[in-house]
Amino acid sequence: MATNYKFPGVYANVIDRSEIVSTNATTACAFVGEAEFGPILKPTLVTSAQDYTQKFGKLSSKYGYAGYSLAVASETVTENYFVRVVPTGNNESDAKLASTSVRVKGSEAERLEGGYFYDTIHGAEVLRDVGSPTGLFRDDDYDNAFIVAATDPNNRKFFVSIADSTINTYRAYALLAPVTVTPIKNEESGVSNSLVTLTVSEDAASEIKVLDPIVVKRFENNVFNGIFKAYSVETDKNTGYTLISYCVDGEYSTVIEDFSKVRVGRYPNDDETTFSVTVYENDSNSVIEFFEYCTLYPSIDNYGNSMYVEDVINGTSNYIQVFVNNELYDDSEPENVPVPERVEMLELIGGQSGYWIDTTGDNGETVSANDNKYKDLCAAWDTFLDRSQITVSLLMNSGYITATNTSYQDKMIAIAEHRRDCFCLLDVPMSLTDFEDLKDDFRPTMQTSNSYRAALFSPWVRTFDVVQGRANFIMCPSAYIAKIMGASDPWLAPAGLNRGVLSSSVVSPTGLTEYYDVTTGGILYSDNQINCIIREKGTGYINWGQRTLQRKPSALDRINVARTIIYIETVLRDAARFHLFENNTAYERLQVEMQFGTFLQQILAADGIQQYKVICDETNNTPAVINNNQMVIDIYLWPSYTAEVIHLNTYVMATGATVSVTTSSQQ
Repeated sequence: MATNYKFPGVYANVIDRSEIVSTNATTACAFVGEAEFGPILKPTLVTSAQDYTQKFGKLSSKYGYAGYSLAVASETVTENYFVRVVPTGNNESDAKLASTSVRVKGSEAERLEGGYFYDTIHGAEVLRDVGSPTGLFRDDDYDNAFIVAATDPNNRKFFVSIADSTINTYRAYALLAPVTVTPIKNEESGVSNSLVTLTVSEDAASEIKVLDPIVVKRFENNVFNGIFKAYSVETDKNTGYTLISYCVDGEYSTVIEDFSKVRVGRYPNDDETTFSVTVYENDSNSVIEFFEYCTLYPSIDNYGNSMYVEDVINGTSNYIQVFVNNELYDDSEPENVPVPERVEMLELIGGQSGYWIDTTGDNGETVSANDNKYKDLCAAWDTFLDRSQITVSLLMNSGYITATNTSYQDKMIAIAEHRRDCFCLLDVPMSLTDFEDLKDDFRPTMQTSNSYRAALFSPWVRTFDVVQGRANFIMCPSAYIAKIMGASDPWLAPAGLNRGVLSSSVVSPTGLTEYYDVTTGGILYSDNQINCIIREKGTGYINWGQRTLQRKPSALDRINVARTIIYIETVLRDAARFHLFENNTAYERLQVEMQFGTFLQQILAADGIQQYKVICDETNNTPAVINNNQMVIDIYLWPSYTAEVIHLNTYVMATGATVSVTTSSQQ
């Protein structure tokens, strides 16, 4: 709508039409596998081998090759996402949580005066199955004992501190909803100084009066410097009232008709009834999570948020879970457990990752432990299903392949096909690197995939493992290919003497499990789409191929072309999203052509493609297309091909013979 300018003059305005295509990282790896400890089924960013050991524990063949693969790839790739897998199910092989407990010791009277906290649970199993519902504990467990557990088994990195959350004497929590109160006195002593439950009859109900909100006093705990107030909650069968019993100034017990209306909020000049939970990182002792206001009874703050400790922490914390458990209460002092003068931090120890076992299938057949393991490993790839959440370009096999189970690789390829922005690096089975096995069995009958989004490598690499100081450590080849790819652009072949040399400071190559010559290597490469690693005298061990698993001969049967197309499609698809819901006009379509052309010109200048053409005009956006609220963008690409065979012709000439040479200037 035009502005009505009333006074003559020049009115300047700047319209920004200089949009550019935002490029993505060309190499970011995704790993799925076992680890000593760390988050479970959660893609975690790892930038280096040292970062991996801090988050997931030591490198060891006990936990497979995923950690080693990441260590090798991270020498050139700084963006790696690792998903840790542990056994699932409801049996003795379940993963366990590293746990400890926090509890008050002593009788009711002793608790009023001050209790003790112990870092172990007396007479009860501290381990808790992963994924078990909080129904393991009773719904009415509002006592002052609860378990703090690491969300990752075998955790060795986190400590938990639990303390009074009072910041100063001018911050407090109180019951804000109007409550009905009546004094309760012990007929014998004349005072009430213990927890009692008021049962309201119809006669007594008429005598109850409504008072203003009152401040609930707390129990003092001199040892822990923390306050834990435990309410007893039940419903009176006669009146339907919800009964909440506690002491206020040693005199009152309160009856609240609708417990959902009770709110806990700040009141000045009084104490709090809350405690804080702090999670510390072990190595640096730095705070990584802090939950300031928690209660051991159902409470909500002024904003309607629950303050019950399970609700505050569970589902929010990335490191711990808590479970209130009244059944753990024990009046007797645990044996052989020293009473600390002051509990500062509780270490989360005692967990285990569990192990896979044979099970019985739905039809009564035996499902092996290894099949159960691969089932869990495959399921973990679903954490990468949504490309909008995590950006990755390489899916890593990490040696998870057997002679009878290719489900893991099939799942990886399915994820790549779904995301359309990544490429799979696959290993042949360690036991099948023999030429005859690969040619006759593995590729024709086992790994039969036909996709340009994956590539297969053989043989495995013999190395010296500097971590464990042992020679002849067998390593999967895909890790080295990822490192090679991380050091170059996607349109360059990850092979040959210039870029394909295998190296690593963690597992340095010293040999191969199988050696292929020109004949055997040629058959594996040309007929079976298997890329061979060879030994080059004076240079080392080199990847000598770049075939994808696509069987049909085309430009996409080469890795450099496939990765280039995947990269371009990914970047332009993200750029096209900014044109959604814009008017499909000639001007808008021109912007698309200019924007996409600018990006592709950069790829052309880097020799990633030989030629391109972007069409987004009236020729492919007809009135019918526009009227259907659609826009068509056609992109034509001429990829760059590599020279995999060089014909070196040497001619021996007779004396006096001449050769006619035509130069470009003569043409």
